[in-house]
Amino acid sequence: MTATKDKIKITGTPPAWDQNEFESRLSQWVHLYHGTDESKELVEAAFEHELLQRVIDKGKAGYTVSPTKRIYRGELNYSVHMIKPEEQQANDIAAIKVKVKAEYIEHLQAERAKFENKLRQQLIQAAEDKERKSAELIKAKKLAAIEKEVQACYKPLNIPD
Repeated sequence: MTATKDKIKITGTPPAWDQNEFESRLSQWVHLYHGTDESKELVEAAFEHELLQRVIDKGKAGYTVSPTKRIYRGELNYSVHMIKPEEQQANDIAAIKVKVKAEYIEHLQAERAKFENKLRQQLIQAAEDKERKSAELIKAKKLAAIEKEVQACYKPLNIPD
């Protein structure tokens, strides 16, 4: 009894590097970067005048106060989120670009590996089918030769009318 397998057939090709896809992924991560606290730094101090001095110092270094975050004023706990300077953000974005590129390459390699494995399985299946058909043909020829030999050993039945 022969088990029937589904015929494996590859369609399409593995994805290749697509600059538009890479830029789209990068754009999403940069947008996320700007929308989260990753592009900001929390400046804290125990006293209000210390916080003001730290904000001034950070301002001199290129930081700006975040308009989307509130200034927290509590007892012995003052804080404000400040947006990082452009140069520091550019460095962060460069690191994000490296990370996104590595992840995209990993994705492409994984997809390629899937296609390679599927092709390997398809070729194995084709070789097995070819071997099976060849074995069936050899067996059929042997059976035909045996049948011919059997028929040659005996005369046909002679049955009177």
